[in-house]
Amino acid sequence: MGQLDGVKVVELATFIAAPSCARILASYGADVIKVEAPRGDDLRTAARQYYYPVPEGDEDLGMNVQNFNKRDLAINLKDPKGMEAFLKLLETADVFITNNRVKSLVKMGLDYETLHKKFPRLIHASILGYGEEGPLKDKPGFDYTAYFARGGIANSLMEKDTSPCNAASGFGDNYAGIALSSGICAALYRQAKTGEGERVTVGLFDTAIYGLNWLLGPVNYGSELPMTRKHTNSATCTTYKTKDGRWIQLAVIQYMKSIETLSKAIEVPEMLTDERFNTYEAMLQHIEELVDVIEKAFAKKTLAEWQDILTKADVPFETVQTMEEIANDEQAWANDYIFKKQGPGGKDVFYVRTPIVFTEQPAVKEESGRGRSPKLGEDSVEILKDLGYDDATIEEFKNNGVIVG
Repeated sequence: MGQLDGVKVVELATFIAAPSCARILASYGADVIKVEAPRGDDLRTAARQYYYPVPEGDEDLGMNVQNFNKRDLAINLKDPKGMEAFLKLLETADVFITNNRVKSLVKMGLDYETLHKKFPRLIHASILGYGEEGPLKDKPGFDYTAYFARGGIANSLMEKDTSPCNAASGFGDNYAGIALSSGICAALYRQAKTGEGERVTVGLFDTAIYGLNWLLGPVNYGSELPMTRKHTNSATCTTYKTKDGRWIQLAVIQYMKSIETLSKAIEVPEMLTDERFNTYEAMLQHIEELVDVIEKAFAKKTLAEWQDILTKADVPFETVQTMEEIANDEQAWANDYIFKKQGPGGKDVFYVRTPIVFTEQPAVKEESGRGRSPKLGEDSVEILKDLGYDDATIEEFKNNGVIVG
């Protein structure tokens, strides 16, 4: 049982953004049917370039990430019989999720206007690159391009006068997926009350600039990105390098409330005595000078020493962690954010659970049920039988390449 028990979701999508949304809905208990072309989702091969091990047996460790708790139908939608079966499936569905471009959906007859006439109750949910309007509405969009580049994330995270930050693949996709899942849940609530469908869209570009909304607002009043770590919005909200070459992020936002505690903890009395630093207004005019002073203090002690000192002083800070450290972070494991599966050679592959936590009715665990992503076409036969197809027709579909299964 889950929050969305009894809800059927049909996913026609590839890569990460839309599939990640469907995975969230699956964790809420929805029955998610992933529909793939006979060649399969491109993520099945692309996962190799991100160091996921080659699939062995039933386990595709790369596909697992966005596809736990789904069933799979591999069908050729270019074949009229395949499209006929797909439309029968949509007729039984509550939600249709896709990342196909709108012009492609129109060509296939799977756009919102067409499907809404056939299935007025169906919720049509799309991940778009750049939105529904404007000159870029038909441009292919990935998180590298629409989210990181045009959306300003790469620029905002770079050190000023250096190269743009390296895009973390899938980062923007996953946030767009979370946003779309929120919209779908609102549409499901409306569907339950009125019996009517809805169109829900989320753009990668829009998701990025929404994330920057706090900094975009005052852009005409001096807010500027990128910054340097020596001249951010505050000398006590930047990073500092320790004696052993590690980095610490300070987040002392309430400057005047915390200046005395911080100055004692890091042994920088100038913060209290120097007129350039002892008021918030003065510090804002001398950020780089104070960073230089604090930088020298942090260079005197190791990360472990600073962790102990800053924790005891209750100073808001955090270690800039590596991926390996995150995978083994005791805080993450204590909250069951991460779980693992053993891959080839006895090495662990780490997975992150969906980030929405319920108390009374917990989300469906990825280890439950099948405990992995579906193989290509693994459930094709079962799904078609549920739609009323007999064994002879299904066998004919297999022989003619209409389905894989």
